[in-house]
Amino acid sequence: LQMMKKLPSRRIILTHLPPHLLPPSILQSKAMVNLVLVWNSKHAAVSYYHFYNNMPVLPSFASWDEYSAFSGIPPYMRGIHRTLYVSSSSAMAWGSYFDHLVEWNKYIDHERIMTISYEELKE
Repeated sequence: LQMMKKLPSRRIILTHLPPHLLPPSILQSKAMVNLVLVWNSKHAAVSYYHFYNNMPVLPSFASWDEYSAFSGIPPYMRGIHRTLYVSSSSAMAWGSYFDHLVEWNKYIDHERIMTISYEELKE
């Protein structure tokens, strides 16, 4: 936080934090707009997979199936159902993707929050 205070004005701060972990001033300041970029659950699950494999302090996985087993996915689940299970798993280091969305959704009508999906942004 001290390092951020030293940055010049018009800062762009990228974070994956849920709103309850952000400084209250971020949601109260009249001078800023907060953009919440939402990915679909499949992209989020794949991102988790790559994140785990690129962080030395976290377990890494040789395959998606190995990662799925770590996430607690029953072997009979396939396709999108498997992806949704990974995304909703509280066994993940930072919790459920869907819980994260539910928390940000509370701010959907907030005047300082703009929510957009990655797919909408690509258009």
